[in-house]
Amino acid sequence: MSISLMEASQLNAWMERVFLPGAIVDARSRAEFDAGHIPFAVHIDWEEWNDRPAKGVKLELWEPGYWGALNNPWNGNFAERLSALGLRNDEPIVVYADGLKSKGREGRIAWMLLYLGASEVHILNGGYTAWLQAGGEFEKIETRRFDGDFQIILDPRRRIDIKKLTSSCGSSKKFHAIDTRTVDEFEGRSYEYQVRTGHLPGALRVGYEQLFDGEQRFVDCSKFLEIFPPHFANSHLPFTYCEVGVRASTYALLAEAYTGRILPVYDASIMEWGIHRELPILKLA
Repeated sequence: MSISLMEASQLNAWMERVFLPGAIVDARSRAEFDAGHIPFAVHIDWEEWNDRPAKGVKLELWEPGYWGALNNPWNGNFAERLSALGLRNDEPIVVYADGLKSKGREGRIAWMLLYLGASEVHILNGGYTAWLQAGGEFEKIETRRFDGDFQIILDPRRRIDIKKLTSSCGSSKKFHAIDTRTVDEFEGRSYEYQVRTGHLPGALRVGYEQLFDGEQRFVDCSKFLEIFPPHFANSHLPFTYCEVGVRASTYALLAEAYTGRILPVYDASIMEWGIHRELPILKLA
């Protein structure tokens, strides 16, 4: 199972090789997809694959996009739904959104597909804007693909849950987390809908915005390594998180593409952690 970046020129050449099977996934909003998308792309909203929030939380958190924990693949009929979109485990899949402004949507979908068993996933560097700038064509009608055959083969290396994290908190070993949110979010000055604000103990902030250059493309490997904590190489329990596991997924996959190391994603992130008031959470005094 692999992840890599793909340039718009590479995607164009890939699409011209009609004998090569594969799929293109648009991870932007439905409105953006309907306004124009890469030919033959299918649309996937990350919000439609999530579990229900814990009982007792604010009603606002039941709205799509406010709860990041991925649903149980069998309860959510993931295999059938992905197959209906034309996806297969053994075919390459290219995922795109639109760079920085998409806030990690392409990373979340790419991470989900890899976790569920996709063998080869690529993220389009620069997203839809880069595609258009390279002269790529677009369409507004969704092209019907033949049904695929996506089998769920979970890769547990890619995901970490609260049970494992809390057992680590109770041990002598300390986990190391990368928090990909903004400074305000990290320091606890954010969003009244959250039960508690702040960051996890042992977390280091590497903001999502640092993953992009001035042209809204991902930074190159050398620049990324400047913001990749060197001590993570020997860390007991490294992982990434954010608010709902979207920006965190993008950081984790870029780290894997550049270093070869798989970083687990805490997809439930601070939203779930915060509802457990017995768990520590730090914020600026």
